[in-house]
Amino acid sequence: MDYEDLFRRLTRRYGTVEPEALEAIMSPVLVPIRSLDTSIIKVPGQSHYRASFTVELLPKSRGLMQPGRTGKFVPAAFMTGGAWREIAKGRILEVRPAEGLALGEIYTGGSLGELTLALEQLAPEDFLEIDQFGAAAKILSALVESELVRIASEAGYVVTRMPEDTARHIGAYYYYDFRFERDGVAKRVEVKSLWGTQTKYARLIHGKGKGYLTSSCKFATQDLFAVSLFLRTGNISDFAFARSVPRDEKPYGLPRASKHPDYVHQNPVCQVGDGTWFATIDDVWGLE
Repeated sequence: MDYEDLFRRLTRRYGTVEPEALEAIMSPVLVPIRSLDTSIIKVPGQSHYRASFTVELLPKSRGLMQPGRTGKFVPAAFMTGGAWREIAKGRILEVRPAEGLALGEIYTGGSLGELTLALEQLAPEDFLEIDQFGAAAKILSALVESELVRIASEAGYVVTRMPEDTARHIGAYYYYDFRFERDGVAKRVEVKSLWGTQTKYARLIHGKGKGYLTSSCKFATQDLFAVSLFLRTGNISDFAFARSVPRDEKPYGLPRASKHPDYVHQNPVCQVGDGTWFATIDDVWGLE
């Protein structure tokens, strides 16, 4: 592959772009851990638990170190070709320039047991990954959709990407991301991700706007959910598929939101093979 030509094509729209700038936008900084304190404490006045860590104030990451900055702990093996995987989350609590370090908390967003398990996997040689310009999540989302298009197209579906917005004089807003068609049948597909703070759950949310009583998705606005499993597996090609019907109507359905029965529960457990979530589009396509 001609990588110089690839770089020119990737940056053509933006004029003169240095390779370092593109790398900084697309590749989060990996900050070495200086120390770990795996003693778990309950955060005063809060419901969650945490352990502690420190990182050095290095030239490449010093400008990112501010109280409130969050990142993800990823395994050292990722640096040598291993799969990306989130072990736990990290948040900067205090910066001490005179000592050349920053102090932070380790958390998972889940239960005490989940934090304990994460700490058993976290090692001093691992890294705190910080997204410098807030673009990594958006790039991941776009790559996930692109990969879904590839998978669906290779499986024989005709895929149409729906507009993200629709002018009022053209027609109604589309409340789903794609239309998949095959053999004269068309279905509406909404692409979602796992819940970042607890990746055993799907994040089935929608902007709370006109016509929405809550930030949950409505059952009626899509036929299928396609949830990217990247945050769990580190593989851009891994998805879980579910039918957008209530569980009390179909055994393979999804739970209803507790206060709004026409809406899907925001954070259902997402596990392929559990009777609700399926590994391929074909597996869920024929479910009515």
